[in-house]
Amino acid sequence: MNSDLVSPRVPSRHRWAIVAILCAVAFVLYIDRINISVSAPHIATEFGLSSQSLGNVLSAFLFGYALGLIPGGWLADRFGAHKVLTLAGIFWAVLTAVVGCIPREHLREAHHAVTLLFLVRFLLGLAEACAYPTFARALANWMRRGERAMASGLIHMGSNLGGVFTPVFIAFIISRLGWRHSFVLSGLITFAVAFWWWQMGTDEPSQNQRVSQEELRIITSEREEPHIERVDLGWYKQLARSREAYILCISCFFMGLSGFVFLTWFYTYLVQVRGTGDLYSAALTSLTYVAGAVGALFGGILCDASVRKWGSPWGRRIVPLVSMTVSGLLCIMAPAIRNNTASAVLFALAAGLQVVPAPAFWATIIDITRRGPAIVGGFMNGSGNLGAALGTIGFPWLVSRMDWQLALQLAGSTGIVSGLVWLLIDSSRQIDVFQPGTATSVSESTTLETTS
Repeated sequence: MNSDLVSPRVPSRHRWAIVAILCAVAFVLYIDRINISVSAPHIATEFGLSSQSLGNVLSAFLFGYALGLIPGGWLADRFGAHKVLTLAGIFWAVLTAVVGCIPREHLREAHHAVTLLFLVRFLLGLAEACAYPTFARALANWMRRGERAMASGLIHMGSNLGGVFTPVFIAFIISRLGWRHSFVLSGLITFAVAFWWWQMGTDEPSQNQRVSQEELRIITSEREEPHIERVDLGWYKQLARSREAYILCISCFFMGLSGFVFLTWFYTYLVQVRGTGDLYSAALTSLTYVAGAVGALFGGILCDASVRKWGSPWGRRIVPLVSMTVSGLLCIMAPAIRNNTASAVLFALAAGLQVVPAPAFWATIIDITRRGPAIVGGFMNGSGNLGAALGTIGFPWLVSRMDWQLALQLAGSTGIVSGLVWLLIDSSRQIDVFQPGTATSVSESTTLETTS
């Protein structure tokens, strides 16, 4: 709808349509990310992969993701969310489909298959790495400060709904058509969503004809500064001195160490160690993402509410501090429970609590910098995925030295560290360098009206 046709008294709400599309992007992001965890036993059987070789393949995505987050964030801040996310989505679609097209006939040795699978998954991780930094860039441009955590929570809910959908969907496709078709279909879905974003999105609200002048005034009314400058050398020097940036990365690293099992080894654990069937294991794996979807939604609500009530730093600090600490404790308890369903439910609660603080992580980044949220988000998310990659590749070694129960408990307990370091994070400390008189402090901006 053209902005001229919108009544001044009824402002458009297209910013929430943008959030809905970003939720869909996050949904397919997780389809492409975790489909291999369900296909892994079938791929290992077809190509004759050992557990360690399979671990190497599963970790490839995470290493590529960790490596690509910082340049992906720079690309988003430099060229805008619209172009970067569209091109990235096309790459996700192609690389996902390629996995299903890897020929068995020409790969006589298992290590050849490992190399090719590792390469394709590494490239997929590299391409997907820009996603969340780009989401941060888009939310910084499109959302009011009082709406950012909620919007971020909805996006994380979308990714977790993708996690709910994927195990059952992939298991069903494999049972009917084989594992190769599951990757091709995943790629087609991803391409459709990337095209939707290209059609509906823009970098700035002012560039979108669907945004009324009234909505544009609402969006800009809570911006911390009237004009956002691009990052320069001075900004990078400020970043290098930012304690908050370092501690966010440390917290996210330990979160990755605590949560990698849910992304990579959980389905295999249920099938091979606990002896549950393929489809029931897929359903139990989906349960962790159901909890994650709920956790993301409530995390966004709780984070925005706590900021309105307590301001900075405790408003941003309290949600991750509590949720990550409790998640780590549940990860210690869950493997010791003998009943498969009860254990999986406790694991799901732990997984959901790990998603609750995600909106706080990303909202805090936008609080401390509007000039380079995607870059800082790249550093932070890269740290988390580095932790997840190291955990994934080292987990088979850990199991061989201990057993599955102790290995899972040791990995999960690192979530406690992730939560406790939030005691040191102060979201009111700014990275950005402003001209005198142009900045609004975070603590002051928390008193602004947050409803439209």
